[in-house]
Order: sequence, then C-alpha cells, then structure tokens
Amino acid sequence: MSRETRPGGTYLRIIESSLQLFNEQGERNVSTNHIANHLGISPGNLYYHFGNKDEIVVQLFKRYSEELQTYLTQTELPDNIAKMATYMAGVYRVLWGYRFLFSDVNALLMRSTELLGEHNQFTRERVAPLIIKLLRKLNEKSIIEIDEIGIRDLSVNMWLITKYWFDFDRSLDQDNRLDERAQSRGVYRTLSLVRPYIQKAHLAEFDRIMADMSPAAPATAPRTLSLEDVETTLNLIDDRFYAYGLSALLVTVGLYFTVRTRGVQLRHLGTMIRSITG
Repeated sequence: MSRETRPGGTYLRIIESSLQLFNEQGERNVSTNHIANHLGISPGNLYYHFGNKDEIVVQLFKRYSEELQTYLTQTELPDNIAKMATYMAGVYRVLWGYRFLFSDVNALLMRSTELLGEHNQFTRERVAPLIIKLLRKLNEKSIIEIDEIGIRDLSVNMWLITKYWFDFDRSLDQDNRLDERAQSRGVYRTLSLVRPYIQKAHLAEFDRIMADMSPAAPATAPRTLSLEDVETTLNLIDDRFYAYGLSALLVTVGLYFTVRTRGVQLRHLGTMIRSITG
C-alpha cells in the first residue's frame, strides 16, 4: 500500500487537514507551517511528502475532479424537472466540499502550470461533454426546446455560473462570509438559465420548484448591490477571462431574446461576440 493511500498515513492527513483549513480560512491565509502545526508534525515531515503548498493544492484539485467526475458519470441523468434540481444540488455539494478552489480561482491557476493544465483538461474533456449530454437528454424528453448551438452556449454559461458562484455569493455578504445556503442559491441561479427553454407544458412545475428553492437571505442583513460591488466582483476575474465572460453574457441575452421572439435572428450578435473575443 502506497503512502498516498495508507489510511491514517501522514500523506493523507496532510491532504485532509489542508482541505479543512483552506475551506475554513482561505487558501491564501494558510501556510505549510500552519498545516504542520495543525497536525502536530514538523515542517520537514510535511516537506518530505510535498515540496510546497501548491503541490497540496494540485492534489486536492485532482481529488475534487475525480469526485465530481464520479458523481456526473454514476448519477442517472434527470428526465424530469424535479430530478434536474436534485441533480444540480448534487453538483453543488461536491463543489462545496472543495469550495476554496473557487475563491479567486484564477489566481490559483496562474500560480501553477500543472494546476492550469489539470483544470483546462478537466473542463474541456470531462465537464463540458456531460453538461451537453444532460441538455440533449432534456431536449429529447421535450422538457426543453433548444437547438444544438443553444445547447453548446447554454452548457458554457451553466458551468460559468456554477464555477464562480461561491466567490460571487461571498461578495454579497457584508462580512465576506460563505454559508452552506450558498449551495441552494447557486442551484437556483444555474437553473434560472434554463427557464427560457422550458416547454410550456412543464413551465408551471419548473416555476413551483424554483419558488420552493428561492434564494434564502444571506447570513447577515443583505445590502443593495451597487456599481462598486459589480466592479469589485469583475476585478476578481483575470483579464484573459473577461472577454469570454462578456461574450457569454451576450449569448445568454441573445438566445433568450431569440427564444422569446420565436426565431428572430440577431444578425449582429455573432459579429459582436467575435470582435470581443478576438
């Protein structure tokens, strides 16, 4: 049995304690010395297993990606509205367990080329095809009505909201805290992207389920979202993602308009998006 899989071994204890500390205090606020002190081991013992903190982060990302991949591949794809909500709640549960990864995620990616590679491969080869598969099944079941271009664009927007949700939700709290209710708020916000495509026969049920999970108030008294809040949140996003985020917003607005107007073509939308993304 390798040190990586030995139950109770120092390697696994470092991984598990790091995850706990990163989630509770934020990865930036936790050093390898903090982790060693928490475990009651010497820094040298920790460095025997990991050369630096980034190596720990990479291993935690691999655990997260394996856990999410297992959930997405082993959980039956939903074939009705209620199951769709339950399915997305399961996705958010996995992300919640590794929520530190989604706080200032771009800074983490830029710090480690290995993590960047793992992240891009996971998103491109594992997550994206499964979201597309989900939307195609809902389309085949006549729960939603959407074409192939819409499926591809909606899959990107759903993952975009899901991936960055915890960071955004935290920014709306006066004390910059995150509580477990952020999961249900995230499920609500992700599924809200699907509403324009819901078939009329299922719309009442969809709205009822969404009303039942309507976002709860933040842990502290909510404040009005100002332009400064929006600017602060946007500044958290690395410049190289800005254009793609803006294009995703345009696609969401454009596709919603197209659906609601029963096929009106927005001829200049594609040109606008191409000019933004280069």
